This record gives sequence, structure tokens and C-alpha cells, in this order.
Amino acid sequence: MLVELDYPKPVPVELDPKQTVLLIVDMENESAHPSAPLYMGEQVDRIIPRIVALRRYVRESGGKVVHTRSVRKLDALEFTLFNNTVRKIEGTWGAEFIEQLKPEPNEPVVVKYTHDCFYETGMEALLKQLQLKPGEARIIITGVATRGCVQCAVTGFSIRDYHVYVPMDCTAQKDEKEMLQAFSLFTGYAYRYNVTMTLSNMIQLDKAGPVRQAS
Repeated sequence: MLVELDYPKPVPVELDPKQTVLLIVDMENESAHPSAPLYMGEQVDRIIPRIVALRRYVRESGGKVVHTRSVRKLDALEFTLFNNTVRKIEGTWGAEFIEQLKPEPNEPVVVKYTHDCFYETGMEALLKQLQLKPGEARIIITGVATRGCVQCAVTGFSIRDYHVYVPMDCTAQKDEKEMLQAFSLFTGYAYRYNVTMTLSNMIQLDKAGPVRQAS
């Protein structure tokens, strides 16, 4: 049986900026800079200006911005045992943020050594520090890669009972089919009760106008 995947219908949302966090996942040189060997190309190029515009809108509206940084150590089992591609080694250029999305001084960075932004990281402590409570806080998740670290972030916040929003024009995967597989997961039974698929220009914070859409 052939199963066809398509983009979910985006839903307009209006959020309280005091309860809203924009999470920018792993916008690092290794994936998003044209000089990097694992550069994702046009797929990531398209989302960069949109995330830039969304970040500006969230900040100007009074919301919070948090970044994740994915790094690895050379002796990680991912490389030494499982022979995965060596990348994003801690302290190297590849693990640095791209220039367009370098964190501002008041934008926290959660460093992670796996795809999962909750596993042995400071994410839960940061959420408590920012007084972002399950059932109340709204988490907008953007970045790369859709079926990797973004998917882990969506899962992590969903199972912890946060309201989760995925602007589909602000996340990228090199293989579009894999991206659609992730979107299909997010709209499935286990996620759809608290995960909403949207677009960056369909997000409205309080009474402010919608985000100024980048082309």
C-alpha cells in the first residue's frame, strides 16, 4: 500500500507573549553555513530570514528566546562505536552559531550532547528559572533538523505538557520526505492534543500585528 504524505494545514494562533518562548534549535555553521561539508543548502537558506524575523517579533512583543547548541566530543560512542559522521565537535567552528542567529546577551543557550535538548542538559532548570510552567507556557520550535533535533524538542516539550507550536516554514530537513514524516508524526494521535502546526506569519502575539514575513 502506497502512503502519500503532505503538509498539514497550518493553523493561525494568538499567544500571550508573557507565556511564549521561541526555541531556536541548532542553527550552527555545520548545517547552515555554505562553507560547511554538511551544509543543508536551499532548505536551510529559506528558513534563516524567517527565523530572524520571528525572533525579532517575539522579542519586540515581550516574549523570550532560547537557543540550543548541539555539540559532540570526539570520543562519543556515536562516532567510536556506531561510526556516525563526525560533526559539531565541541569548540570547533562547525559548532558555532551562524552569524545571522547568534544569541543576544539575554538569550539563554542550552548545550546538548545528543539530539535531545532535555537529556542531561540544563533545559528543565532553565524553564523553572524562567517560570515557564507545563500547561501554561507556549513553546514555538524552529531550526534544524526537522526529523532529528527539532523532532526531539517537539517530543520533549509535548510529553512534559507544554503547548507546542511548529511553524513549518521555520524548520528544515535536507530530504523533504523526512520532513513530511516528522510533520505527520506531530499531527498524529500521540501529539496533536498539544502540538499545533502553523506558519510564522500566522503567529500573533497578544494584540500585536502578525510577524513581518521574510521572503
